[in-house]
Amino acid sequence: MTQLLKTIIYILNFLILFSIITFTILFYFQITINFLSGFIGIISITTLLLKLLYWYLIRRSSEMINTINRSNAFLLRLAFCIFTYITPTYYILQQPSLVISNYVILVTLIIISILAFVGIIMERYLFFIESNYPLKHFYEKNNLK
Repeated sequence: MTQLLKTIIYILNFLILFSIITFTILFYFQITINFLSGFIGIISITTLLLKLLYWYLIRRSSEMINTINRSNAFLLRLAFCIFTYITPTYYILQQPSLVISNYVILVTLIIISILAFVGIIMERYLFFIESNYPLKHFYEKNNLK
């Protein structure tokens, strides 16, 4: 179950990042696609819920050789969710009602795109820390941990 969930989340994270970058590029060229805003909102909420379900399912499993402190893992997960899901979704859905110049909106969208990319990098780091590798089983079996 967790393998399938990991794969789905990986694909959805790619779609979110690609959609945010596409939205930023289209805004730069002054092309408005209302569907893209709604798509980012729906896919971000869906992926966030799936990611929370995944973290719930793996909460009791042992971590990899490179263990991470629970409080550090929580902070990285929180930062990942804020950078990748919450901030871009909130800003993109609020952007049409903002009364500021297009230049400020564009700069903010670029910053949000960079933050979403940083969030994905943090998620990849957590993914490798929490993964269940065959090498881990070798070390556990031979008490080399």
